[in-house]
Amino acid sequence: MLLSFTGIVFFYFALPAYNLIPFPFNLAGVIVAFGGFVVMGKSYDIFGKHSIKPSEDCPPVLITKGIYCRTRNPMYLGMFILLFGFSFAFRNIASMAMALLFLLGVNFIIIPREEKDLRAFFGEQFDLYRQQVSRWYNPL
Repeated sequence: MLLSFTGIVFFYFALPAYNLIPFPFNLAGVIVAFGGFVVMGKSYDIFGKHSIKPSEDCPPVLITKGIYCRTRNPMYLGMFILLFGFSFAFRNIASMAMALLFLLGVNFIIIPREEKDLRAFFGEQFDLYRQQVSRWYNPL
C-alpha cells in the first residue's frame, strides 16, 4: 500500500499533464479515501474484539460477522478505496493506475495464498463462508 501511495504522489509531480480532475471536484477523493479508512477501521475493530493481530498467518477464529458478512477482505477493500480516493484527490488520472495495480496484486497474488492457508486451517467452515460471501462485496 505504501508503494502505491508513493506512486500516486510521484505521478502527480512527474506527469502534471495528467492532473485532469479540476478543483474542487478532486476533493470528492478525500471523502472516498475517508470511506476506505472507515472500512479498514471496522475490520481492525473486529480483529481487536477477537484478540487477533492482522499480521497473524492464521487467526484462531474465522470471523464471519460484521463487515465480514459483506466482504471476505475488508482490509484490502478499504486500502483500495483509500488509495483510489487519494489518487482522485491528487487529481492525476495516471495515479489511479497505482490503486488498480494494488487491487490486481492483492486479488491475484496475496488473497489466493491467504485463502489457501485459511482453507487448510478451517476446512469446510471456510468453504461454506467462501460460498456465502464474495471476495470483494456482497450487496445488502
